[in-house]
Amino acid sequence: MPKNLTCIAIDDEFIALKIITSLIEQTGYLELLGTYQNALEGTNAIIELEPDIVFLDVQMPEASGIDIIKSLNKKPEIILVTSQEKYAVEAFQFDVTDYLVKPIKSYPRFAQAVTKAKNKIELNQKQTTDGDAVFMKIDFLLTKVMYDTILYVEGYGDYIKVHTIEKTHVVYYKLSSIEEKLPKDQFLRVHRSYLVQINKIDNIDQNSLLIGDSIVPVSAKYKPELLSRIELL
Repeated sequence: MPKNLTCIAIDDEFIALKIITSLIEQTGYLELLGTYQNALEGTNAIIELEPDIVFLDVQMPEASGIDIIKSLNKKPEIILVTSQEKYAVEAFQFDVTDYLVKPIKSYPRFAQAVTKAKNKIELNQKQTTDGDAVFMKIDFLLTKVMYDTILYVEGYGDYIKVHTIEKTHVVYYKLSSIEEKLPKDQFLRVHRSYLVQINKIDNIDQNSLLIGDSIVPVSAKYKPELLSRIELL
């Protein structure tokens, strides 16, 4: 992985940003891209800069940290900075990495949170192995799922159902994110909520296709690409 991890800090309190900046500067492998006192500017920075880590205040006047987390399609590792631990409990529903309680007085506690984020990033970068599989976080374990066992993937908001030959896995992951990781020569989007493995398709009709015993909807938007990718006689 790269030597440095990029990060930004979003907090409406100037002093809090100064403290975070100082702690980041003491951490050799962190590169600070910017600090933001406005929630909207901070959200735009997450989207545009794509930092590895975001230090995020929970209570801000324009939008809460929870609101920002909910708005993101692609989430970096998020370390909450909050004066009240009760907000951190809610945020863990959105898979935040850790939280720090204001005022942050302990560098070791800061380093612990950053190390946790660093470890998660390293694990995510190891998601593919020898081009034949993907690691998915299933029941708190990173589980290897071979590409050729996947029949189709079904999206449910922030979750996906990965239907394989043997069983179905529920994973906290967006469909658009898993689409980026699966090999494009094997998998194809056929509906806003479905990805299928092309060579697992048994038949196709006007608005759906059959994979094993499952009927998967096909939308008009994606059907031309589907028909162009299969062998027709």
